Amino acid sequence: MPTTSRSNSGGFTLIEMLMAMLVMTVGLLGLLQSVNIAYEQSRRNKVREIAVLVAEEQMNDWRRVSFQNMTAGRFADSASFIDKTMSGAPMRFTILRRNDAMGSGPSGNYRRLKVEVEWRLKDQLLNHKIYALKNR
Repeated sequence: MPTTSRSNSGGFTLIEMLMAMLVMTVGLLGLLQSVNIAYEQSRRNKVREIAVLVAEEQMNDWRRVSFQNMTAGRFADSASFIDKTMSGAPMRFTILRRNDAMGSGPSGNYRRLKVEVEWRLKDQLLNHKIYALKNR
């Protein structure tokens, strides 16, 4: 009956350990990349959520203005900036307002209001637009 030495019968060899560590390292690097992608997507969603809130605030302010004052003062077509804080860092949003005269209808004149919010994220220009109609 052949005999085996005790040193070969139990445990892993150095080569087996190195290969196991290599496989585990590749798996962990893939996991780390997916965590990084999830973080960036979460950050992008948070910034878009802030931009939507800014656009809604601006549109609500604009809709409260009387029809005659739509084209005067700070409610005329304009561009402005607003800074918001996200995760402790300032974020600058550009707000573009535009109102266009629309045709007359049975209840009077209409204006189309447009609020566009722009921001930069990782050297990419992103925007969110909302529209509303206002009549006399």
